[in-house]
Amino acid sequence: MATGSVIVLGSGVAGLTAALAASEAGASVQLIEQADVLGGTTALSGGVAWMPNNHLMEGHGVQDSNDRAFRYLQEVVTGEADFRLLEVFVREARETARWVEEQTPLRWESLPYPDYFPESEGGLLGHRSLEPTGWAAPMGVAQLVRDAPNVGLPVSYRELLTGIPSREELDQRQRQGVLTMGRALIAGLLSAAIDRGVHIETGRRVRSIDEVSPDSSVVLATGGFERDVGLCREHLGAEVPGTTGVPGLVGDGLSIAIQANADMRNMNEAWWCPATAFPDESVDGQQMFRLLLTERSRPGSLMVDGTGKRFINESLNYNDAGRVLMDMPRLRSDGVVAWLIFDSNYRRRYHVGTIRKSAPDPGWLVSASSLQELAVELSLPADQLVETIGDFNCIASEGADPAFRRGSSAYDRFVGDPESPHPSLGELLVAPFYAIPVIPGCLGTKGGPLTNQNGQVLSNGQPVPGLFAVGNAAANPMGAAYPGAGGTIGPHIVFGRRAGRSAAESSS
Repeated sequence: MATGSVIVLGSGVAGLTAALAASEAGASVQLIEQADVLGGTTALSGGVAWMPNNHLMEGHGVQDSNDRAFRYLQEVVTGEADFRLLEVFVREARETARWVEEQTPLRWESLPYPDYFPESEGGLLGHRSLEPTGWAAPMGVAQLVRDAPNVGLPVSYRELLTGIPSREELDQRQRQGVLTMGRALIAGLLSAAIDRGVHIETGRRVRSIDEVSPDSSVVLATGGFERDVGLCREHLGAEVPGTTGVPGLVGDGLSIAIQANADMRNMNEAWWCPATAFPDESVDGQQMFRLLLTERSRPGSLMVDGTGKRFINESLNYNDAGRVLMDMPRLRSDGVVAWLIFDSNYRRRYHVGTIRKSAPDPGWLVSASSLQELAVELSLPADQLVETIGDFNCIASEGADPAFRRGSSAYDRFVGDPESPHPSLGELLVAPFYAIPVIPGCLGTKGGPLTNQNGQVLSNGQPVPGLFAVGNAAANPMGAAYPGAGGTIGPHIVFGRRAGRSAAESSS
């Protein structure tokens, strides 16, 4: 067992996993978080982990294997990927998912969520993605976890997709203090870390390795740099106007890695997404942005660009859709590049972000009594918008989208509406017509210091003594890809565990 000390910078899933693993290995562990609350962007997330060949799949009648999962990654992963690390991830995902249940109060639930490319070789129609079961964390732990203003009710990710529980059930969960999704994941890891003696310090920002003990191994888990405009312009080519994560993600870990002369990789990539902003929603006093997922995938909606034309399969996985949006011209100073348009039937049938389907139209929601009037409101060519929606209504009535193939993938149909005659395609017929802005966004950046399989930061190909990086603070081995729901969190847990153990061993 190790007897040295480890300092972990950052309290998202990668940092907490590293802290727990280092403590389990016998090290004295201090976790430092710059915010006053814990959990980072993970706390705002669905908490889903993509764990191929996991131990719950057989119970759902799904057969997987490490070979099949790795073949899938070889098919879909592009860019500056690291297949050596991906092979380690696939090999250890199953055992690491079990380890989480053994070491923490958490229990996983298997999701019938298809891979994002289920028709590719090795792809599956569900159950590689796991989510933490909701649980009532001890009050002292729950108070340390940041709120998730984008998740107003204690619902699971599965329930968001398949149906919200009754008001009575939700009220009971709130009385019991049940946490779900990302907050449940953070609370479970945090509870276990505290029980193992990990010392937690909040409200402290570390920007140099000199600010911590020179005798400790250091794990960088500070997240990405998506909130730093200069770094985004330098590495991503433009500012990301719709960042869905927490403020404070300005590349502190990147700065420390640069001071160590680390090798850098994947710096031009992020976990992209279409996003939007709803008035009066904030996180840490700054505008909060929401990922657009089901809103653009359900029948009766479409997206148009500044010319009033469709430009994409609206149901496309959010990483690839977000990348398309980043390359589009900005229509407004707030980063809007497109509009999601829907009709009155859609408005009455579905919730749209914070807008409940039974609620009156909020004053800020763009609406019009005709498509021509809507075009004027949006500064779009009226004739073109009318033509676009007319053409879309024709393909929707026929149930096939030859131009963009919306609804052709099992993934498209899953994120649509399975109770509709066609889960992905529906006509826009009934006024008033509505529109919400579509903004290029990301869940986090994917570039940073190159690491080996133990999370050790590399400089000129060699490990930097005592320095580790995990999560979005490290170069992500997925390159440009996003294989399935939880494709961020799953590898963060596997490599967070490996880095924590290795950091403990190197500090002794």
